[in-house]
Amino acid sequence: MGILCFSIILFFLFAITVIVAVSGYSGCSKEPAEGEGEPGDETTIMLPGNVPLVLLVIPAGSFMMGRYAGDQDSYDWEDPQHQVTLSQDFSLCKYELTKGQWQAVMGTTPWSGHSYVLDDLDSPAVYVSWNDAQSFITALNAHITRTGQGSATFRLPSEAEWEYACRAGTTTRFYWGDDPGYTPIDDYAWWYDNALDVNEYYAHVVGLKLPNAFGLYDMSGNVWEWCEDWYGAYSSGSVSNPEGPGRGSYRVFRGGSWYGYGYYCRSARRNGTYPTYTSNSFGFRLAR
Repeated sequence: MGILCFSIILFFLFAITVIVAVSGYSGCSKEPAEGEGEPGDETTIMLPGNVPLVLLVIPAGSFMMGRYAGDQDSYDWEDPQHQVTLSQDFSLCKYELTKGQWQAVMGTTPWSGHSYVLDDLDSPAVYVSWNDAQSFITALNAHITRTGQGSATFRLPSEAEWEYACRAGTTTRFYWGDDPGYTPIDDYAWWYDNALDVNEYYAHVVGLKLPNAFGLYDMSGNVWEWCEDWYGAYSSGSVSNPEGPGRGSYRVFRGGSWYGYGYYCRSARRNGTYPTYTSNSFGFRLAR
């Protein structure tokens, strides 16, 4: 009788093992978001005309958002520093949106006729407002649906997602360090000193500088990047998945630009302007 019971137990243990192996279930594994993959993975979306758009999966996590005490050349509107938790992985474009990608989706060239603009399809799409970015996103998501390329959920990153992705696990002024003398910055960002001082008065081709630890290029410098949020005061306490104020007059932009000082490129630097504003130093980067 004892042998029979033991055999039955072994049979059920074997059956459960087979079911687990076949189903791929793991009690400690997180199911990746649809069409995203695992942190660090690349996904390429093909735009009309076979123009690629590359995204990187950014892992969920927590960080301290805002300036830290004694942050050199910082501003009080970057206070208070507070803990933010992003509870789900998300994807962010590896590069700022380029002119070639904009043209592929929209068929327009809003930068045409403006001064201080590089005539290169691999340089950022500029003279695009926050409202223009929303029009692009609507057209892109329609294309995603038509072509069956995963979830049609492209959007601008939230301000919290943007800073988290920019920092890439760092707590210093920049993602390459504190850089008090603004020297290593030349290897990572296009800014006033390495653009204007050599008479290159424009946003440069994306991806020419070193990336951050997440593999993202030009998160600092080149062009200011629109975020989804209305501009407003930070929370004074810990928050999860913040989306900013429910209303406002200005939209957030981040990251510094080729036409700006080095401290504009700090990870905590934030500002806002009207959603209709355009400039040769403003562009955007997509999230999903």
